[in-house]
Amino acid sequence: MKVLKTTLAVALALSANVAFADENVENQASSIKDAVTNGDVLLNFRYRLEDVDQDNPLEDALASTLRSRLTFKTKEVNNFSAVFEADDVTYLFEDDEHNSLRNGITSHSVVADPEGTEINQFAVSYTGFDKTKITVGRQRVNLGNQRFVGGVAWRQNEQTYDAVTIANTSIANTQIVYGYVSNVNNILGDNMDTDTHLLDYRWTGSDDFNVSAYGYFLDLADAPAASTRTLGLRFNNGKKSDFLWALEYAKQADYADNAKDLSASYYLAEVGYKFDGWKAMFGHEVLTGEAGNPGHSFQTPLATKHKFQGWADLFLGTPDAGIEDTYISVNTAWSGFKFGAAYHDFKAEDGNADYGSEIDFVISKKISDEYSVALKFADYSADQHAVDTRKVWLTFTANY
Repeated sequence: MKVLKTTLAVALALSANVAFADENVENQASSIKDAVTNGDVLLNFRYRLEDVDQDNPLEDALASTLRSRLTFKTKEVNNFSAVFEADDVTYLFEDDEHNSLRNGITSHSVVADPEGTEINQFAVSYTGFDKTKITVGRQRVNLGNQRFVGGVAWRQNEQTYDAVTIANTSIANTQIVYGYVSNVNNILGDNMDTDTHLLDYRWTGSDDFNVSAYGYFLDLADAPAASTRTLGLRFNNGKKSDFLWALEYAKQADYADNAKDLSASYYLAEVGYKFDGWKAMFGHEVLTGEAGNPGHSFQTPLATKHKFQGWADLFLGTPDAGIEDTYISVNTAWSGFKFGAAYHDFKAEDGNADYGSEIDFVISKKISDEYSVALKFADYSADQHAVDTRKVWLTFTANY
């Protein structure tokens, strides 16, 4: 944190003195005062009512939360710009009872949206080098489809990173991102001390397919058993194709102070098709494990996990026996509404355990440029993992 704060201060100072690389660059402000006074102020309010019903001794959970967000973005001056963003999460009704994982109400099911106010982003970016953007400070880091590194934007308190990131697009149809992360500001408001390196490569030079390669080196001081090295490769369809497909493989090993002799794998195969406003997908995702060897399954501690393996969030940590998720999803739109539905069948990767299945459904509508509403539902039927779980969310969003 000290290194990042010092670097941020130096970057702010330099922005007052560095000469323009090109005095005719568009969107450049003429001074720091101009960059600040002509900056953009954004307000976002997200109200959410979440209900959780589980087949266990816990009481049902009901959470009525409002996330208020203020974002300020400066204009560029001398190729420098800055962003400041603050979030506040507040409970609207005192009689709502749930376990936020920070409020001590352990008699109820979990809704992981604790109250609190914090800085979500505070970063300075520099774009003075050819097709390169350097960002220093607290920031969003969303790599690829966020299967391994993401911001968990679904929760009211987003996960952000104290980091230095460098994104380069100087090679045609190629983006290379490097990130060094010293701290993870997670969804519970906790700070996770890290010494993590992220490398992400993407090539989109063909109409038929894209290629991605990545290396994520997670050194988590507060959770050494979760420190891992993950190397992976992904191929998927080009953007212009109506035939959708993806093939991906990753290998995970122990890293830094992780004392386990870890060797786990990730596999993904996905096919789908877009037609007449519909999109249908079929996929099979595998995270390997060892049933008789706890702590040796493939883990994704920095992922946006809510996007994967069902919205009920029953697999935020991969079971020791690993997991195989076979799923089908359908999305469409009609009369201004968007509809989505998915079915998941979960099994152990090592052994014959049948974990259960899940049905997910969402309907959303953009009412205007400022307002949108969504109703979301998840129903997990347990077999040999967790318990029957039903979750319902009603979300209303306003942007100004």
